[in-house]
Amino acid sequence: MYGEGRWSGGGGDEGTPFQDAGDVKGLGPLPDDLLPEARDFVSALRGLFSATQKTLRQFAAYHHFSPPSVSRYLSGKRLPDKSFIDALLKSACKAHGVDLTPDVQAHIYRLHREALLAQRPGRYRLQMALDQLEEAILEKEQAELQIRDLRLSVSDQKQELNRLEWQKREIERSAAEKWGRTAAEIEVYRGQQQDLEAQCGELREEINRLEAELEQAEHDRDEARTRCMELELELSNVEDGAEREELEEQVKEAQQEMAGASATAEARLLDLQRAAEQAEGLRDQATRDAQAKLEEADALFEETRAKAAQAAADFETNLAKRREQSERDLASRQAKAEKRLAEIEHRAEQLRLEAEKLRTDAERRARQTVETAQRQADEMANRSLASTSQMPAPQESTVSSTTTWVPIPTETSPSPEPTRLTTSQGNTTPPKPTWTPGMQEPSSDESFEPFWFSVPETRWLRPLDGGSAQDQRLKLAPETWYLAIERRGTALVVENRTTGLRGILNDTSRILQTSY
Repeated sequence: MYGEGRWSGGGGDEGTPFQDAGDVKGLGPLPDDLLPEARDFVSALRGLFSATQKTLRQFAAYHHFSPPSVSRYLSGKRLPDKSFIDALLKSACKAHGVDLTPDVQAHIYRLHREALLAQRPGRYRLQMALDQLEEAILEKEQAELQIRDLRLSVSDQKQELNRLEWQKREIERSAAEKWGRTAAEIEVYRGQQQDLEAQCGELREEINRLEAELEQAEHDRDEARTRCMELELELSNVEDGAEREELEEQVKEAQQEMAGASATAEARLLDLQRAAEQAEGLRDQATRDAQAKLEEADALFEETRAKAAQAAADFETNLAKRREQSERDLASRQAKAEKRLAEIEHRAEQLRLEAEKLRTDAERRARQTVETAQRQADEMANRSLASTSQMPAPQESTVSSTTTWVPIPTETSPSPEPTRLTTSQGNTTPPKPTWTPGMQEPSSDESFEPFWFSVPETRWLRPLDGGSAQDQRLKLAPETWYLAIERRGTALVVENRTTGLRGILNDTSRILQTSY
């Protein structure tokens, strides 16, 4: 950092947060060929930019500048306009929470004019003309404000003068009416009259002075207008010169860039010529190497072809041997496969006979079960009729029937296929179903005997793991048989033989059951 006292020494306030900066993050160092006045100005700009606490792109986007333009301004490649300086001052003051003082603004403006004068005289003249025009416009506005104030003052003073003259006339009229009063009262009226005349004279003098100032202000305003017109004409001439100088500067920069590009192109052309010569030599060398390698490749090819012919003959011999061995192995595997197939067919026939036997046995047991159930039902019906005949006849007798479902388990279907039996009024217990290997083993608790049952209406099972009972798979439907495998208090552990799912049935009232 350098130039710490420039802001205060240049008219800035003591303790100002701004200071010159030579290095800014994201920007390179200032060029060595930069003029001293331009270097001082750009260093001050960099100090202000550092104080904004913004990146280059953030500042450009916030204040509507292009990032390349901001980079050129802060690198000293181009001098900015006053609009950029004002935006930079405003952003830096806002970041530090301080007000922009006239001294700080005058200091940076002075550095800007010095840089313009040293580096761009045309733009300096243009900027000075703009400043003078701005001052003339400000003077014209101030003169117009002063004229307005003076006119208001003259109007007020004239109103006051009219009021005093009216008061004087009133006093004279009062004195004429009261002429017969004492001399003392007359002297008092005369004193008041003299005072009013003195005030009226002072007001007339003040009005004359104000009118003279108003005339001078109007004259100053007219001069300011004339000055503005002259400065605008001069500004148009200076702008033409500045534009011409700007174009000349751009042409000079373009010529320098073209000269640099031409020098670079010539150097690249020399490099390309040397590279072409080297490439030509390398191509000749590569051609010779390729010819030698081609000859070696031809010799190697002949040698490889001879070896390949010998290898082909050996391969044919080995292939014939392997073909014969493969044919023998294939015949052996086919014989084993045929033997294995015969064994599988024999085993399948045995399994079919066993399944047929099991099915026959299951049908026989089912018929026995049905006959036994029919016989027991008839016996219970006869007992019921006998006991009914001994009782007095009721007024009305109603004979109803109930339907009992008896499971018939088979080898192929673990779930029971109930057989529909119709008996007379009364509770009968179907016979025990015969267990097959596919059915669920009964509970190990000897105090509970598993049984088949059905429910009169739809009921729900509570899952064993405590989950939700509203599961379609845990719903019990009427006229369907389910297996009770365990008792838990008044509830039953039920298994659905179709799905294999289990659950707890809490409501065991009015179920139709068989003994196991």
